[in-house]
Amino acid sequence: MESTPLQFRNSPFLELAQRIDLRVKIPAKGGAFPILALGEGTRLQTGVILATEGADLPKISGEAGIVAGALDNTQEIRLRATQPLAPAKVDRELPSRLGGNMADYVWTINGKAYPNRDSLDVKKSERVEMTLTNATMMSHPMHLHGHDFQVVEIDGQSLSGALRDTVSVPPGSTIKIQFQADNPGLWAYHCHIVYHLARGMFTVVKYEGADLAFWQPEKTAAELKENLP
Repeated sequence: MESTPLQFRNSPFLELAQRIDLRVKIPAKGGAFPILALGEGTRLQTGVILATEGADLPKISGEAGIVAGALDNTQEIRLRATQPLAPAKVDRELPSRLGGNMADYVWTINGKAYPNRDSLDVKKSERVEMTLTNATMMSHPMHLHGHDFQVVEIDGQSLSGALRDTVSVPPGSTIKIQFQADNPGLWAYHCHIVYHLARGMFTVVKYEGADLAFWQPEKTAAELKENLP
């Protein structure tokens, strides 16, 4: 039994560290139903086959017939939050300028490669708006620990976008996000491509009065050297 050709017109796109919940309804007559994923910029595919008892399983190649394109804002700009943040005045605006030097392979946030102590500072109960601007030639899936944020603007277009903890910022794009500062502490904020993180695209969101005893950026280089292959 051969599988039918893949259709990508309405397929969801996921960046590193993003998740998706899928509700699958299998026809009453049963059968075999491949759920496949393509790697960006490749023909490589993987996935699972949901099959009812006695169904013939299709033979699926490890490569698709097309190359998956690069991720952009086409999907993100169409998404709307079902439970958006409550309307509130923005108390604090934070820049997040994503930069890099491909020759030296150094990646930066606001012109600085981690480790440093140039944190993004907030106070409890503030509504925070962060502007993520990508000046590099690569996408960066930016991940904020400890909070859910809402996408509120993409390349100048305001929207009540998705609630996320990771958003992809394509090359040359600017995305604004908002979150409620309701979880005091010291929280990592970084690109989720691990070799970008390890080469500097990392910082922290620091609440006023947070305990900094365990934040020791001066030890980061030694720890990376010990733990990276």
